[in-house]
Amino acid sequence: MVVIMKKPSALQAWKMLVLSLPKGVAAFVIIVAGLSVSIPLSVFLIGVPLLAGTLVLCRTIMVGEANIAAAWLQGQESPAASAPPSSASGEQQGWRSWLLSVLKDGRSYRGILFGIMQLPICIAAFTFAIVLPVTAFAALLSPVAYEVSMRLFDFNLFSSEWGLDRLLDWSLTPAQRSWIACGVGAVFAMLLPLLLKGLGRWYTAWILGVAGPEPVRRQPNPEGAYTGGKYTFEMENQQGGVFQSEFGTDPATRRNRP
Repeated sequence: MVVIMKKPSALQAWKMLVLSLPKGVAAFVIIVAGLSVSIPLSVFLIGVPLLAGTLVLCRTIMVGEANIAAAWLQGQESPAASAPPSSASGEQQGWRSWLLSVLKDGRSYRGILFGIMQLPICIAAFTFAIVLPVTAFAALLSPVAYEVSMRLFDFNLFSSEWGLDRLLDWSLTPAQRSWIACGVGAVFAMLLPLLLKGLGRWYTAWILGVAGPEPVRRQPNPEGAYTGGKYTFEMENQQGGVFQSEFGTDPATRRNRP
């Protein structure tokens, strides 16, 4: 099966950066409230399950954001649906085992770090995601803004000469300066997708770096099968002594060879 990798989308990067602020604020509030309630109550043991629930919720938020970031890097609009848990790993466990597994999981504590550090990072990401497009299109519409300000309000937006008369001895009119600003805005607008993709890669690098790799779950091997090493051997019958290797020959045949 051939998997076609698409390039990350600038529009999806902009959506991811804009939506990072409300999700970051929600994660920060949940973590602070959960830790503030569960840690003091841990003295009475009732706070330990609350702490475990907070850790699970923090880990879930972090893993969800990591899936969204990984899907954007692969050019997908939304993360792929995760496979349902197998019957072997879906066995019910006691609350004590669940509690110990949550408290021993390092990703749970990384989820707390993610939720606390996500707030300032998402504020910066949201700010750049809003300011860059607004600045580009505002400069692009400079001639229109100049005409509207002069005709309706009698106000000259481009009265400043920007120091060009000292450097290049240019005597430009305000209308000409507005068209120069329009050209700068056009160049900025063409570079905007690259800037948004760069911000998206920076943001996803932070998320994937904190989330870390997904822990590998080992599946139980069937009896009589050996999968380690280069070759794969299978014991069909212990009494009959049939022992086949990857090459299809058994030890009795190879002993009779000269």
